[in-house]
Amino acid sequence: MTSLSLAGNRIFGSIPFGIQNLFSLTELSMQYNFLTGAIPIGVGKLNKMEVLAFRTNELSGNIPSSLQNMSRLYKLSLHQNSLTGSVPSSLGNCTNMQFLYLFDNNLSGSLPKQLFSFPSLIEILVGNNSFSGDLPLEAGYLKALQNLNVSNNKLSGEIPSTLGNCLSLEYLGLDGNFFQGSIPSTFSTLRGLRSLDLSGNNLSGKIPKYLENLSALEYLNLSFNDFDGELPKQGVFRNASEVSVLGNSKLCGGIEELKLPACSSQASKKLGMSLASKVKFSIIGVVLCLISLSCFVTTLYWVRKSRKKPSVPPSVEDPFMIISYADLFKATDGFSSANLIGSGSFGSVYKGTQDEDGTVFTVKVLNLQQQGALTSFMAECEALRNVRHQNLIKILTCCSSIDYKLRQRVQGFSF
Repeated sequence: MTSLSLAGNRIFGSIPFGIQNLFSLTELSMQYNFLTGAIPIGVGKLNKMEVLAFRTNELSGNIPSSLQNMSRLYKLSLHQNSLTGSVPSSLGNCTNMQFLYLFDNNLSGSLPKQLFSFPSLIEILVGNNSFSGDLPLEAGYLKALQNLNVSNNKLSGEIPSTLGNCLSLEYLGLDGNFFQGSIPSTFSTLRGLRSLDLSGNNLSGKIPKYLENLSALEYLNLSFNDFDGELPKQGVFRNASEVSVLGNSKLCGGIEELKLPACSSQASKKLGMSLASKVKFSIIGVVLCLISLSCFVTTLYWVRKSRKKPSVPPSVEDPFMIISYADLFKATDGFSSANLIGSGSFGSVYKGTQDEDGTVFTVKVLNLQQQGALTSFMAECEALRNVRHQNLIKILTCCSSIDYKLRQRVQGFSF
């Protein structure tokens, strides 16, 4: 027997240890079942294996280091399970690897640089785990790489400039981490890049003009960072449905649909203000001072008056917690129907439970593919920002990410 496929059934229980005796197997597919327990170490004895697919089960435990013996392996699918621990660096011995899928697990530790040593690697998807540390520089040595996704982990440091050497790269997802610094200038060489997601990091600096010239770019998400300066208007920036810059308060310019403030004129700063302008601004300054003084007196009056009435002040002692899509996925048991509280036009509400202390909270998930969902999201944010009431549920945090099962953007609150 060279090929065994049991995919898409209702098989439960653990993977039989006797599977290791099928020495001639080149393909073993057991995805989309209800398999539990650990991956048997003996699977590594199947040294003729080329495709190993255990995705979308309920497997737990570590990834066996014995997989290093599968020197012919070119596709490894272990995603959407409950695997834990670190990724064994010995996987680097599988030199024929082309497709590596580990996303939607509970893996942790650093990303071994050996994972980026496969010369023929086309796709590596490791999002929605708890990986930490830097993204290895070796990722930039993958000439055949087309899809790199490390989203919703705890990676930090600067984005490696070596990624500019991945000339075949089409999809790059670095969102939902703690990357800092600026967007590397070497990204200007990624002429085939179709999707770039850098949202939800600590990136700063100017948004590079060269992004306008990436003609293949169809989706660009730079939301919730600390970028500043003028937003370009050409290329992908011409279409508001293809670019997102929410949560960057220092940006200005761009097309009108993005509703950013206008940038101040640099020319007027160089020429200086005329005498008439100085007089005009002086008068405005005096008027503003009078208005400010009036507002201060009025505010002071109402503050003193409000102190006479008992009230329940909003809690601002705790900062918003940082929570990843993987945390919400786990807390809601994969957004299962059993935890579904209700649904509406723009999304659904789920019950979530924290593993650490058993705290129960609700998660409102917005489907941004639905027309009007983003407008509803911003309106609700504005309302909750301005309204305080003792019976109004407090927002704990929010999360913006990709639903890997539905392949669409989702965004939501945690209450």
